[in-house]
Amino acid sequence: MDLRQLKYLDMIIEHKTMSRAANALYISQPALTISIHNLEKELGFKIIQRGEDGYILTESGKRFYSHAKLVLSSFTNLEEDIQFIRDNGSGRLKIGITEEFRAVIPELFETFMNDNPTYDIKLIEGTTGEIINRLRLHEVHFCLTPLSYLDEDMESHLLTHNKYSLLVRAEDVEKYKDKTSLSTLKDFNFIAVENYYNFNEFIKKNDIHYNNLLQVSSIGAAVRLVKKGLGISVIPELYARNYTNPEVKSVKLKYDLYGPDLYLNYMKRQNFPPAIEDFMTEIKEYVAAINT
Repeated sequence: MDLRQLKYLDMIIEHKTMSRAANALYISQPALTISIHNLEKELGFKIIQRGEDGYILTESGKRFYSHAKLVLSSFTNLEEDIQFIRDNGSGRLKIGITEEFRAVIPELFETFMNDNPTYDIKLIEGTTGEIINRLRLHEVHFCLTPLSYLDEDMESHLLTHNKYSLLVRAEDVEKYKDKTSLSTLKDFNFIAVENYYNFNEFIKKNDIHYNNLLQVSSIGAAVRLVKKGLGISVIPELYARNYTNPEVKSVKLKYDLYGPDLYLNYMKRQNFPPAIEDFMTEIKEYVAAINT
Protein backbone atom coordinates (compact mmCIF):
# COMPACT_ATOMS: atom_id res chain seq x y z
CA MET A 1 0.00 0.00 0.00
CA ASP A 2 1.29 3.45 -0.91
CA LEU A 3 0.09 7.03 -1.05
CA ARG A 4 -0.53 6.82 -4.77
CA GLN A 5 -3.11 4.06 -4.28
CA LEU A 6 -4.90 6.13 -1.61
CA LYS A 7 -5.08 9.07 -4.04
CA TYR A 8 -6.48 6.76 -6.70
CA LEU A 9 -9.16 5.50 -4.32
CA ASP A 10 -10.06 9.06 -3.34
CA MET A 11 -10.55 10.04 -6.98
CA ILE A 12 -12.77 7.02 -7.68
CA ILE A 13 -15.03 7.92 -4.74
CA GLU A 14 -15.15 11.54 -5.90
CA HIS A 15 -15.85 10.81 -9.59
CA LYS A 16 -17.92 7.61 -9.14
CA THR A 17 -16.53 5.93 -12.30
CA MET A 18 -13.17 4.47 -13.24
CA SER A 19 -13.07 6.34 -16.53
CA ARG A 20 -13.62 9.81 -15.04
CA ALA A 21 -11.21 9.11 -12.18
CA ALA A 22 -8.56 7.89 -14.63
CA ASN A 23 -8.99 11.03 -16.76
CA ALA A 24 -8.62 13.25 -13.68
CA LEU A 25 -5.45 11.36 -12.72
CA TYR A 26 -4.05 11.36 -16.27
CA ILE A 27 -3.58 7.59 -16.26
CA SER A 28 -5.20 4.79 -18.20
CA GLN A 29 -8.33 3.12 -16.88
CA PRO A 30 -6.71 -0.38 -16.84
CA ALA A 31 -3.81 0.97 -14.77
CA LEU A 32 -6.26 2.46 -12.25
CA THR A 33 -8.28 -0.76 -12.05
CA ILE A 34 -5.16 -2.86 -11.51
CA SER A 35 -3.90 -0.51 -8.78
CA ILE A 36 -7.17 -0.72 -6.81
CA HIS A 37 -7.33 -4.50 -7.32
CA ASN A 38 -3.80 -4.84 -5.92
CA LEU A 39 -4.71 -2.66 -2.94
CA GLU A 40 -7.76 -4.79 -2.15
CA LYS A 41 -5.66 -7.95 -2.51
CA GLU A 42 -3.10 -6.56 -0.08
CA LEU A 43 -5.76 -5.51 2.44
CA GLY A 44 -7.70 -8.74 2.20
CA PHE A 45 -11.13 -7.17 1.70
CA LYS A 46 -13.16 -5.29 -0.91
CA ILE A 47 -13.01 -1.50 -0.70
CA ILE A 48 -15.43 -0.46 -3.44
CA GLN A 49 -18.42 -1.92 -5.21
CA ARG A 50 -20.75 -0.85 -8.00
CA GLY A 51 -23.84 1.07 -6.93
CA GLU A 52 -26.72 2.58 -8.86
CA ASP A 53 -24.79 5.82 -9.47
CA GLY A 54 -21.32 4.37 -9.82
CA TYR A 55 -18.68 3.05 -7.46
CA ILE A 56 -19.34 3.31 -3.73
CA LEU A 57 -17.51 2.15 -0.63
CA THR A 58 -18.21 -1.20 0.99
CA GLU A 59 -18.75 -1.23 4.76
CA SER A 60 -15.14 -2.28 5.25
CA GLY A 61 -14.12 0.28 2.67
CA LYS A 62 -15.83 3.10 4.62
CA ARG A 63 -13.72 2.38 7.67
CA PHE A 64 -10.54 2.14 5.62
CA TYR A 65 -11.39 5.29 3.65
CA SER A 66 -11.80 7.38 6.82
CA HIS A 67 -8.17 6.56 7.70
CA ALA A 68 -7.07 7.13 4.12
CA LYS A 69 -8.62 10.61 4.08
CA LEU A 70 -6.71 11.52 7.24
CA VAL A 71 -3.44 10.35 5.67
CA LEU A 72 -4.14 12.26 2.44
CA SER A 73 -5.11 15.41 4.34
CA SER A 74 -1.96 15.28 6.45
CA PHE A 75 0.19 14.78 3.35
CA THR A 76 -1.53 17.65 1.54
CA ASN A 77 -0.90 19.91 4.51
CA LEU A 78 2.73 18.81 4.53
CA GLU A 79 3.08 19.59 0.82
CA GLU A 80 1.50 23.02 1.34
CA ASP A 81 3.78 23.81 4.26
CA ILE A 82 6.88 22.71 2.36
CA GLN A 83 5.88 24.87 -0.61
CA PHE A 84 5.14 27.80 1.69
CA ILE A 85 8.49 27.50 3.45
CA ARG A 86 10.25 27.15 0.10
CA ASP A 87 8.59 30.33 -1.19
CA ASN A 88 8.66 32.41 1.97
CA GLY A 89 11.39 30.99 4.15
CA SER A 90 9.14 30.69 7.19
CA GLY A 91 5.87 29.14 8.28
CA ARG A 92 2.13 29.62 8.53
CA LEU A 93 -0.25 29.50 11.45
CA LYS A 94 -3.53 27.71 10.71
CA ILE A 95 -6.26 28.24 13.28
CA GLY A 96 -9.97 27.42 13.39
CA ILE A 97 -12.53 29.40 15.37
CA THR A 98 -16.25 29.58 16.02
CA GLU A 99 -18.07 32.90 15.96
CA GLU A 100 -17.72 33.54 19.71
CA PHE A 101 -14.03 34.27 19.21
CA ARG A 102 -14.34 36.56 16.19
CA ALA A 103 -14.10 39.81 18.14
CA VAL A 104 -10.89 38.86 20.00
CA ILE A 105 -9.01 37.46 17.01
CA PRO A 106 -7.72 40.79 15.60
CA GLU A 107 -5.96 41.69 18.86
CA LEU A 108 -4.55 38.18 19.24
CA PHE A 109 -3.30 38.15 15.67
CA GLU A 110 -1.69 41.55 16.14
CA THR A 111 0.35 40.14 19.02
CA PHE A 112 1.34 37.05 17.05
CA MET A 113 2.39 39.01 13.97
CA ASN A 114 4.43 41.46 16.03
CA ASP A 115 6.31 38.51 17.56
CA ASN A 116 6.54 36.55 14.30
CA PRO A 117 6.74 38.98 11.36
CA THR A 118 7.68 36.27 8.83
CA TYR A 119 4.64 34.09 9.54
CA ASP A 120 1.44 34.10 7.51
CA ILE A 121 -1.93 33.23 9.06
CA LYS A 122 -4.78 31.14 7.72
CA LEU A 123 -8.04 31.60 9.67
CA ILE A 124 -10.97 29.22 9.20
CA GLU A 125 -14.33 29.99 10.79
CA GLY A 126 -17.28 27.62 11.07
CA THR A 127 -19.56 25.73 13.40
CA THR A 128 -18.07 23.72 16.23
CA GLY A 129 -18.54 20.45 14.33
CA GLU A 130 -16.97 21.84 11.16
CA ILE A 131 -13.95 23.24 12.99
CA ILE A 132 -13.36 20.07 15.02
CA ASN A 133 -13.46 18.00 11.83
CA ARG A 134 -10.85 20.33 10.32
CA LEU A 135 -8.72 19.76 13.40
CA ARG A 136 -9.02 15.98 13.13
CA LEU A 137 -7.87 16.20 9.52
CA HIS A 138 -4.91 18.33 10.63
CA GLU A 139 -6.09 21.24 8.48
CA VAL A 140 -5.55 23.59 11.44
CA HIS A 141 -2.92 23.58 14.18
CA PHE A 142 -5.52 24.19 16.89
CA CYS A 143 -9.00 25.59 17.27
CA LEU A 144 -11.09 27.72 19.63
CA THR A 145 -14.61 26.39 20.19
CA PRO A 146 -17.31 25.88 22.80
CA LEU A 147 -17.58 22.37 24.27
CA SER A 148 -14.86 20.05 25.52
CA TYR A 149 -14.09 17.07 23.32
CA LEU A 150 -13.31 13.77 25.00
CA ASP A 151 -11.71 12.30 21.89
CA GLU A 152 -8.77 10.13 23.04
CA ASP A 153 -6.57 11.77 20.41
CA MET A 154 -7.58 15.34 21.30
CA GLU A 155 -6.66 17.69 24.11
CA SER A 156 -9.20 20.28 25.32
CA HIS A 157 -7.98 23.14 27.52
CA LEU A 158 -10.65 25.19 29.34
CA LEU A 159 -10.31 28.88 28.50
CA THR A 160 -13.28 30.36 30.34
CA HIS A 161 -16.89 29.81 31.36
CA ASN A 162 -19.18 31.15 28.66
CA LYS A 163 -21.27 33.94 30.21
CA TYR A 164 -23.66 36.14 28.27
CA SER A 165 -24.33 39.86 27.92
CA LEU A 166 -27.30 41.91 26.81
CA LEU A 167 -26.80 43.69 23.50
CA VAL A 168 -28.67 46.97 22.94
CA ARG A 169 -28.43 50.17 20.92
CA ALA A 170 -26.10 52.74 22.44
CA GLU A 171 -28.94 55.18 23.18
CA ASP A 172 -30.76 52.47 25.17
CA VAL A 173 -27.92 51.58 27.58
CA GLU A 174 -29.35 53.67 30.45
CA LYS A 175 -32.70 51.98 30.01
CA TYR A 176 -31.27 48.52 30.60
CA LYS A 177 -28.12 48.77 32.71
CA ASP A 178 -29.82 49.07 36.13
CA LYS A 179 -32.39 46.38 35.52
CA THR A 180 -32.04 43.36 37.77
CA SER A 181 -34.38 41.38 35.54
CA LEU A 182 -35.62 41.61 31.98
CA SER A 183 -39.09 40.72 33.33
CA THR A 184 -39.60 44.43 34.13
CA LEU A 185 -39.20 45.39 30.49
CA LYS A 186 -42.14 45.89 28.17
CA ASP A 187 -42.65 46.43 24.47
CA PHE A 188 -39.45 45.04 22.99
CA ASN A 189 -38.51 42.47 20.38
CA PHE A 190 -36.17 39.66 21.37
CA ILE A 191 -33.46 38.62 18.89
CA ALA A 192 -32.39 35.05 19.67
CA VAL A 193 -29.21 33.48 18.30
CA GLU A 194 -29.95 29.82 17.67
CA ASN A 195 -27.79 27.11 19.27
CA TYR A 196 -25.96 29.48 21.64
CA TYR A 197 -28.16 28.97 24.70
CA ASN A 198 -31.40 27.27 25.66
CA PHE A 199 -33.81 29.97 24.57
CA ASN A 200 -36.97 28.49 26.11
CA GLU A 201 -35.20 27.93 29.42
CA PHE A 202 -33.85 31.48 29.35
CA ILE A 203 -37.27 33.01 28.66
CA LYS A 204 -38.94 30.97 31.41
CA LYS A 205 -36.21 31.55 34.02
CA ASN A 206 -36.22 35.31 33.50
CA ASP A 207 -39.99 35.71 33.03
CA ILE A 208 -39.50 37.61 29.79
CA HIS A 209 -42.47 38.93 27.85
CA TYR A 210 -41.47 40.17 24.41
CA ASN A 211 -43.52 41.48 21.53
CA ASN A 212 -41.91 39.55 18.68
CA LEU A 213 -39.23 36.90 18.43
CA LEU A 214 -36.56 37.22 15.74
CA GLN A 215 -34.45 34.07 15.41
CA VAL A 216 -31.11 34.29 13.63
CA SER A 217 -28.30 31.81 13.02
CA SER A 218 -25.29 34.01 13.82
CA ILE A 219 -24.16 36.60 16.34
CA GLY A 220 -23.28 38.93 13.48
CA ALA A 221 -26.88 38.89 12.26
CA ALA A 222 -28.10 39.66 15.79
CA VAL A 223 -25.70 42.61 16.05
CA ARG A 224 -26.96 44.05 12.76
CA LEU A 225 -30.61 43.76 13.83
CA VAL A 226 -29.89 45.42 17.19
CA LYS A 227 -28.04 48.19 15.36
CA LYS A 228 -31.15 48.75 13.23
CA GLY A 229 -33.24 49.12 16.39
CA LEU A 230 -35.26 45.98 15.73
CA GLY A 231 -34.80 44.54 19.23
CA ILE A 232 -32.36 43.42 21.91
CA SER A 233 -30.29 40.25 22.04
CA VAL A 234 -28.25 38.09 24.41
CA ILE A 235 -24.82 37.06 23.09
CA PRO A 236 -21.61 35.57 24.56
CA GLU A 237 -19.86 38.06 26.85
CA LEU A 238 -16.49 37.35 25.23
CA TYR A 239 -17.90 38.52 21.90
CA ALA A 240 -19.88 41.43 23.35
CA ARG A 241 -17.04 42.77 25.51
CA ASN A 242 -14.67 42.98 22.56
CA TYR A 243 -17.19 44.18 19.99
CA THR A 244 -16.56 47.82 19.20
CA ASN A 245 -19.31 49.80 17.52
CA PRO A 246 -20.51 53.24 18.64
CA GLU A 247 -24.10 52.32 17.77
CA VAL A 248 -24.25 49.00 19.68
CA LYS A 249 -23.28 48.40 23.31
CA SER A 250 -23.26 45.43 25.66
CA VAL A 251 -24.71 45.51 29.17
CA LYS A 252 -23.60 42.98 31.75
CA LEU A 253 -26.58 41.05 33.03
CA LYS A 254 -27.29 41.23 36.76
CA TYR A 255 -27.55 37.46 36.79
CA ASP A 256 -25.31 34.88 35.17
CA LEU A 257 -26.50 33.09 32.07
CA TYR A 258 -24.11 30.35 31.02
CA GLY A 259 -23.65 28.50 27.77
CA PRO A 260 -21.15 25.80 26.72
CA ASP A 261 -17.69 26.60 28.12
CA LEU A 262 -15.00 27.79 25.73
CA TYR A 263 -11.98 25.62 24.95
CA LEU A 264 -8.71 25.55 23.05
CA ASN A 265 -8.50 22.18 21.28
CA TYR A 266 -5.56 20.46 19.62
CA MET A 267 -4.52 16.97 18.62
CA LYS A 268 -2.28 15.04 20.98
CA ARG A 269 1.17 13.89 19.86
CA GLN A 270 1.39 16.88 17.53
CA ASN A 271 4.68 18.76 17.36
CA PHE A 272 4.18 22.52 17.23
CA PRO A 273 6.80 25.09 16.21
CA PRO A 274 7.85 27.19 19.24
CA ALA A 275 6.05 30.25 17.83
CA ILE A 276 2.72 28.41 17.76
CA GLU A 277 3.23 26.88 21.19
CA ASP A 278 3.91 30.35 22.58
CA PHE A 279 0.81 31.72 20.85
CA MET A 280 -1.39 29.03 22.38
CA THR A 281 -0.10 30.01 25.82
CA GLU A 282 -0.77 33.69 25.07
CA ILE A 283 -4.37 32.89 24.06
CA LYS A 284 -4.98 31.04 27.33
CA GLU A 285 -3.58 33.93 29.36
CA TYR A 286 -5.40 36.58 27.32
CA VAL A 287 -8.85 35.01 27.57
CA ALA A 288 -8.35 34.31 31.29
CA ALA A 289 -7.31 37.93 31.88
CA ILE A 290 -10.26 39.57 30.11
CA ASN A 291 -12.76 37.38 31.96
CA THR A 292 -11.49 38.05 35.50
